[in-house]
Amino acid sequence: MNLIKLKLHFCKSALIALLITVFFGTAAYTQTSGTYQVTGNIEGLADQKVYLSAKTKGLTIADSVLAKNGHFEFKGKTPGALVYYLRFGKSIYLSVPIDVNEHVEITGNLDHLTEDDVKGAKMLPVWKEWFKGWETIRSRAGVLYKMLDSIGKAGKDADRSYVDAEFKRLDQRLIDSVEVLVQKYPSSPITPFIIIDRFINYPNPEKAKSTYAALSTAGKNSLYGQELGEALRIASKTGIGIKPDFTMADRNGQPFKLSSLKGKVVLVDFWASWCGPCRKENPNLVKAYEKYHGKGFEIVGVSLDDKKENWLKAIEADQLGWLHVSDLRGWKSDLAAEYGIRSIPTSFLVDADGKIIAKDLRGDQLEKKLAEIFK
Repeated sequence: MNLIKLKLHFCKSALIALLITVFFGTAAYTQTSGTYQVTGNIEGLADQKVYLSAKTKGLTIADSVLAKNGHFEFKGKTPGALVYYLRFGKSIYLSVPIDVNEHVEITGNLDHLTEDDVKGAKMLPVWKEWFKGWETIRSRAGVLYKMLDSIGKAGKDADRSYVDAEFKRLDQRLIDSVEVLVQKYPSSPITPFIIIDRFINYPNPEKAKSTYAALSTAGKNSLYGQELGEALRIASKTGIGIKPDFTMADRNGQPFKLSSLKGKVVLVDFWASWCGPCRKENPNLVKAYEKYHGKGFEIVGVSLDDKKENWLKAIEADQLGWLHVSDLRGWKSDLAAEYGIRSIPTSFLVDADGKIIAKDLRGDQLEKKLAEIFK
């Protein structure tokens, strides 16, 4: 379920708010490099440090300056239109769309800094159109997560059908919002950024493909469009019907090969000891494993930990009695990169012939699928 992995970030991984913007207008866009300038006059900032960063296609742009009496300025080169993230102090964030040769000005109060305080970013008006719906979705998801936590405290037999149904409705609302945006602004250099964030980072392969296909040539040729195309190419390695294979060290340092389990139904589960949603899902996996292991079901846990001690402690604490492998490189894992793993938990189910037959099954969904297979 996509929204259970919404960017409220319960794995503590990204920024507080996401400012996503779209090229304003329908004219074709040619991606070019150039310069950028960001100046600010922020009340309450005083002489604190300000950080600026952006990422695309493996490239990281980062800079920092020391403000003086709330004034600061950044100047640099940008390979194209990107979403830049500003951090003030330790916990105040603002994200700004910056196009080539654009001068963006930020004025406001540090205690309640918003996109309304940004001037000169020509893509900002369309961002507000997107963000209005996104904020509603995000707020509703927060309420549902609280309800889910309460249900969890009530015991494993507590009824969560209402919350699951509401998440499903909210998930569809999110999908509809992205599709409308793509239809309205297919040439935007930032529209594919939204697709990446919603359908690649939180996997929805079918929607990622269909929305990418709906982009114009200009949208596909933008920096984020190229990144999205590459992500889809990588994702094709774990698509339905694909026969994946890899070799990785197990807990004892011995090489394990996925294809050695041919003849069994295998769930390949990407997780980590530090991932809260992963740990919450583990009891469901334990239940499925106990019920179907004797019938030919196996689980291979692929950990994105970078400390062996934490990895092994989590296996023991959660009583995960199945196969476990890791290269202990965290998000730098070659396998995670090859398979395009952007968030966890992520999983795919392989049938006895070694073909992927389902992806990201959780809770009752996994149980229903296994019951169907082993009936």
